[in-house]
Amino acid sequence: MPMPAAIPCLFHNGAILTMEPGFDRRPRPEALLTDTDGRIAFVGSLDAARMRADHMETRVREHDLRGAALLPGFIDPHSHFSGISQYFTAADLTDAQSIDDIIVRLQDFATHSDIPLDNGVILGVGYDNTALAEHRHPTRHDLDQVTTDVPVLAVHVSSHMLVANSKALDIAGITRDTPDPSGARFGREPDGTPDGLCQEPSAMFAVYRALDSRMKINPLVLADAMQDEYLSHGITTVQDGATTAGWADNLVLLASEHRLRLDVVSYPMQGQDVDAILDRHRAYVGSHYVNHLRIGGVKMILDGSPQGRTAWVDEPYAPGPEGRDFHGNRALDDDAVHDFTRHAIDNGLQLLAHCNGDAASEQFLDIYGRAFAESTNARKDELRPVMVHCQLARTDQFARMPALHMIPSFFVSHCWYWGDVHLRNFGERRGRRISAVRDAADLHLPYTFHTDSPIIRPNLLEAVWCAAARRTKSGVELDPAQRVGVADGLRAITANAAYQYGEEHDKGTLKVGKLADLCVLEHDPLAVPIGVDGAPDESLRSIRVLRTFKAGTQIWPR
Repeated sequence: MPMPAAIPCLFHNGAILTMEPGFDRRPRPEALLTDTDGRIAFVGSLDAARMRADHMETRVREHDLRGAALLPGFIDPHSHFSGISQYFTAADLTDAQSIDDIIVRLQDFATHSDIPLDNGVILGVGYDNTALAEHRHPTRHDLDQVTTDVPVLAVHVSSHMLVANSKALDIAGITRDTPDPSGARFGREPDGTPDGLCQEPSAMFAVYRALDSRMKINPLVLADAMQDEYLSHGITTVQDGATTAGWADNLVLLASEHRLRLDVVSYPMQGQDVDAILDRHRAYVGSHYVNHLRIGGVKMILDGSPQGRTAWVDEPYAPGPEGRDFHGNRALDDDAVHDFTRHAIDNGLQLLAHCNGDAASEQFLDIYGRAFAESTNARKDELRPVMVHCQLARTDQFARMPALHMIPSFFVSHCWYWGDVHLRNFGERRGRRISAVRDAADLHLPYTFHTDSPIIRPNLLEAVWCAAARRTKSGVELDPAQRVGVADGLRAITANAAYQYGEEHDKGTLKVGKLADLCVLEHDPLAVPIGVDGAPDESLRSIRVLRTFKAGTQIWPR
């Protein structure tokens, strides 16, 4: 069904931040006017905007910002829209302090959620073993205290590992004779019996596949709540950054039922039957949205989690339970990476690669470069591959990206959430350099910031603060030479993010002709005080979004 015409809006009496290059050094416009097509009609003086509004055939709605700030709608460069469903379907373990705390939360969740004994799963998400009193992962024996009658899963905050109780392991058929999958492993007791820990996706999926029929959700029921999670943070374009076959069907269902209010870009994940997904949903593949959905490319995962000590690194981790020469987990061999990469380039698909460690970054750069040179696709220069996370990417690796038209997308919030853990895992030199954004900026790369939600909430302003402050939870200052300013950080989640998606002509800045995707912040983020150490005040990360607009129509109010 056609969308109704948007009501033209006139915004004034606030800080209008256009995100155009140098926006923070130029006089600010007094007003912004939108039209009935949901696009920006004028940016400039208030008198001129009112004159234009007077000549419109449709009544114009005035929005007095009362000192608030108007920005382009934020653009999520990498998260997992489908994963946001877990906020509403699983026990929250994110701030659990002990294994007993995890057990109690799972028991409470099971009690209040009416989990069916014959066909249910008790799921908890977000525990962090480094924050638990025991400083270890739970085991199947711990989760058996919740129940032995129903499968129980506790998913790590990184989403790169989970712990299963005995019932879940039995249903999945994982025994002492089950070999570790390539690039992954099952935790073991001394006699080889699985202890419940499943590290990395191929081990986790052995459990998920077996429990799939018990974990079905109705996307139509959760659609509004999932979208509101992003819209409440001013985000108008989101990513589903590792789409399974089932969730590809769910997203198409939401689009066909006109249930999407924001734009969703999906990337089917290597390990699924990607060609089948693309063939089944061919109408959604490419640069054009169909009812706010498009399939923008494909995704592969090359390593694990640095806080979980599974990121693949050239230089070994600090000594730990794995020994003194441990380099993390390599997810895919070179042949598999080459085949997937070459197929993506030849078929004109943007490729996203999860690379936390520098060894994974090197593999992606080497193999993408080789496949890029081999491909005869005449438009391969336009694909803009993305290295996702970049936690330990080196200066020499950033320097190789321009030739491949590659974009680094930083999970820069690691500085706050796991900076202290990185210092323990990698030592001072590597740990302080985590998320080296300034290196990318100095090479003029169009870097972006993401939150990897549901790993953390999709607060992109928090990511901007993390990049500008580089402070850990305990107050340690990470390498300040890798900071970037607030204005540059804001462009990372607007203009640069639009470029990453190939949508810079429609999104990312407040410019005449672009979509009126807008967010209203309660305060001007550039007015946040800067401390004597050069870092912005922590209040930046908690600035509230008051309203969010998609194509000129308000779709979320606080």
